[in-house]
Amino acid sequence: MTDGASLDPSELDQASFELVRRGFDPLPVKRTLQHAAAVIRELRRERDVLAARVAEGEAVLSEPLEAHRVAEALGAEATQVLEAAHAAAAERAERAEREAEAIRAEALATADTTRAEAIAAREETLAAAERDAEEVAEDGRQRGREMVNEAQAVRERMLSDLARKRQTGRAQVEQLRAGRDRLLESLTIAQQSLDAAVKDLVDSVPEARAEAERAGLRIANELTPTVETMEAEIEAARLVGHPLVDGIAAPGSAGDLDDEPDPAFVTAEMEALTHVAEALEPSTEAEFAAGEGADADDDERVDDEHDDPSGPDAPPPAEATESESSETEADEPESTGDAVDDLFARLRGDRNDDPEAESEEAPQPDAESESEPEAEKEVFASTDPNQALRARAESVATRALKKVLVEEQSTLLDGVRRSGSDAIAVVVADADAHAAPYESAIDAAFDEIIEAVGGDAGTRQAGYEQLRSVALDPVRSRLLEVAEHSDDADELSDTVRGLYRESRSRRLPMAAAAAVSAVISPARE
Repeated sequence: MTDGASLDPSELDQASFELVRRGFDPLPVKRTLQHAAAVIRELRRERDVLAARVAEGEAVLSEPLEAHRVAEALGAEATQVLEAAHAAAAERAERAEREAEAIRAEALATADTTRAEAIAAREETLAAAERDAEEVAEDGRQRGREMVNEAQAVRERMLSDLARKRQTGRAQVEQLRAGRDRLLESLTIAQQSLDAAVKDLVDSVPEARAEAERAGLRIANELTPTVETMEAEIEAARLVGHPLVDGIAAPGSAGDLDDEPDPAFVTAEMEALTHVAEALEPSTEAEFAAGEGADADDDERVDDEHDDPSGPDAPPPAEATESESSETEADEPESTGDAVDDLFARLRGDRNDDPEAESEEAPQPDAESESEPEAEKEVFASTDPNQALRARAESVATRALKKVLVEEQSTLLDGVRRSGSDAIAVVVADADAHAAPYESAIDAAFDEIIEAVGGDAGTRQAGYEQLRSVALDPVRSRLLEVAEHSDDADELSDTVRGLYRESRSRRLPMAAAAAVSAVISPARE
């Protein structure tokens, strides 16, 4: 501890200490030192005053006086006063020393306490900072682990989704492959059956021609019926209403003198065999190719006649057949083969004239039921002047709607993976918002129709209503129903894929056709 005599108050006033991080506050320390210096200065002043007084007394009493002599000189009372003054001076000096020591000790204690508090505060602050840093680091590590876990979960979900898609794709590929194999097998069997039938037909042609010639010779060798017999048979057929005698005039009429007798009828089997025999007769390759081209032209002509029997420039089948028969009879020499060819031509004409009788003789309900829609389509195509415009508009509308459907399906599947059934409600809850992109996509087809045949906003709205009722409303209702009963992402994804696959393959083409018809029909009226 510093001696009180060597402690200078001015040094305490001017003392400076090195500033360190987290140290004592310099202002309180400065004030404490200034107070200690003032106290020490006051004590020293009192000590100096007392010392001066003592020196004065010692100077006066240069020689020590004995008590009795002092008492004698000053008297007993003065002696007591002097002793009391000495005692008071000694006591005050001692008290000043004690107070100075106490103040110095208190200052040192205060400094030690302040230093200890500062050190404790520093340690506490460091500990709090370390705890905060540890908490921040732990929080960061926890968030990192959560992000890693979330990324792992997303990766697993994506892998499971890809695995399910791959499994579905493999199943579809296997189904298509099995269907292809089955179709190839059926096609092979059908080809084999067709080859066998053609081979049997080719093999049976010579025998059939021989049988036909023998039958012709047998009929030729029979007795020729008389005119009376023929007239009796014709009259009997007329009485029963036979269609073959409708064009024959009654006996004795003017028609008997002008009309030529009809040639004999042959069966359709004989006609087919004759055509096959003509195609298979030995000739040069050029003649065989020419024969095939002629047969193909005949088949195309027959198909054209069946496709458009009511054309304005096409002659009736019977008249065309009769004209062909007359030309054949005029150009070719009369022989047995030419007569048979003429009969075949007449037979083809009769079969073309009477398709109903042919269908009555060989009823095929399945073929008729399948041919009726085709006939209706042909009639509709012939009576609809805007068929090309309709087909083009339907194609454009279907492609545009499918593009919007694919985008909506991707958005919906992504939303289902993220938020489950809530994504379905967000996408399809509002009917107008749901239908808006589809209506914008189909506007191009509607604009083309309205520009070509006319129309207004009412016809466009009718097309929108058809689009909603056929394609959009059923899908929306089904999606909302599934969203209410299930929240499983996999089940919802499978349902969305099934519904949108059905819409893409069936509903959207039907909706496009209905919408185009709704826009074209009022415009035509």
